[in-house]
Amino acid sequence: MARKQAWTPEPASFGPVYTTGNSFRARAEARQRRYRAEVLQAGWDRHGHWLDAQAVGRGANFVVPAAQAAAVQRRDAGKGVAERTFQNMLSSQAMCFNLFAPLADDTDLAASVLAPLLPGLVRVDAIAIEHTPAAEVFGDQTGRGGVDCDVLIEATFGDRAAVVVIETKFVEEEFSSCGFRRAGRAGRGQVVCPEDVPVRADRGACAYQGVKGYGYWRRSEEHRTLAELPARGCPFGGPLWQLWVNHALAHVEAASRGAGRAMFLVCASGDNEALLRGGRVLDDFRALLREPHTVGLLPLDGLIDRIGEVAGEGSEWARGLRRRYGRI
Repeated sequence: MARKQAWTPEPASFGPVYTTGNSFRARAEARQRRYRAEVLQAGWDRHGHWLDAQAVGRGANFVVPAAQAAAVQRRDAGKGVAERTFQNMLSSQAMCFNLFAPLADDTDLAASVLAPLLPGLVRVDAIAIEHTPAAEVFGDQTGRGGVDCDVLIEATFGDRAAVVVIETKFVEEEFSSCGFRRAGRAGRGQVVCPEDVPVRADRGACAYQGVKGYGYWRRSEEHRTLAELPARGCPFGGPLWQLWVNHALAHVEAASRGAGRAMFLVCASGDNEALLRGGRVLDDFRALLREPHTVGLLPLDGLIDRIGEVAGEGSEWARGLRRRYGRI
């Protein structure tokens, strides 16, 4: 439930408001405007949560140098990081670098931070941010398109090697949905999957497989990730699509490394009700899986709390995270 806040006019230095009201996004946006004006003392561009060119140039969207360096390195490597990551303070990708870049640089630190949040974790071996899978995984890597994952962690749980794939979400109100169900496709003469597409009996009825030849269904079947599907219709035509393909990717990446365990986590604030709907989105997805326990929530607030405990609340990293993203 959204927290009730009395509205008071903001100083002109906060810049133009894009989202009004008391939604999670509106509150997060207001937090970023204030942070930009009062902490960063930076100018705005178009909206109060967009940094001006000078602030972008000095990496102001990142709370520590390691996060900026990781974002620049990944951008320069090609596909994966857009310019909005450096300017838009609501960018989930910027938040991802702010949270995980210091952990990627120090796997011992990563294990200390993550162990209480991931029961059974004993060691972190590597962390990749904005991981692009090999072309043959799904066959969907085309230019700037194709399924990537925000974070890929290679780790050990007990005595088993594991891969953990994480999707980070800040203010988004839904997960990415099937491209063949998006509004306007029919009007442009493009292929549209019908609501009653019979994927249970014929995987090729899915346009991703039948038209594009992408391997989402093949990989799901190869790793036996799915339970019995509804008799008619595709459960992945809506926001469960992104959960499905990332969950499948976790299993593919685990198998390619000889890891015996695969997990898919969503890192988001529990207060983002529009996205999580009280956890019902994740529950709906788990109901479609043979192993529901392979999906979970990595709570943003819990992760920030844990970083504060390990790195120290007074550290630049923990302080910046809490001011930007903590308990909005």
